Amino acid sequence: MTIEIVISLLTAMGLGSVLGAFFQSRFEQQKQMKEQEHELKRKRYGAILILLLTKLDPKKGLAKTRAIRPDLKNLADIEEEIEAEFLHSILFANDEVIRALAEFIQNPNHSSYVKAAAAMRRDLWGKKTSINDKEVIALIKD
Repeated sequence: MTIEIVISLLTAMGLGSVLGAFFQSRFEQQKQMKEQEHELKRKRYGAILILLLTKLDPKKGLAKTRAIRPDLKNLADIEEEIEAEFLHSILFANDEVIRALAEFIQNPNHSSYVKAAAAMRRDLWGKKTSINDKEVIALIKD
């Protein structure tokens, strides 16, 4: 009977090790995918916010944007790029960000910009803010 117990224990330990390795591998793979997704969102959201700011203030923003993206020569190019980024965002952004970007495209102003940026912040880091769009706009204009 002791041989049967020893065989059972060795089998159980071997199976447990295999299952443990499998689940550890899956966990690491999912972690890497989440990190890649977060980095993609961070980069895309940053680029989108620069485009939105350029739309709001072409005099200041266009020269800076052209330094990074020489293919964006005028406001029409910026508007086309914003719409393209909006369509691409459907692949990775959450619903709140997509709605906020659509609102900005329909009504580009500082208020819709702040709403889009706050939605991106919540999507990236889950952080909420108690500062509303009017307070942010007041800070910008001071």
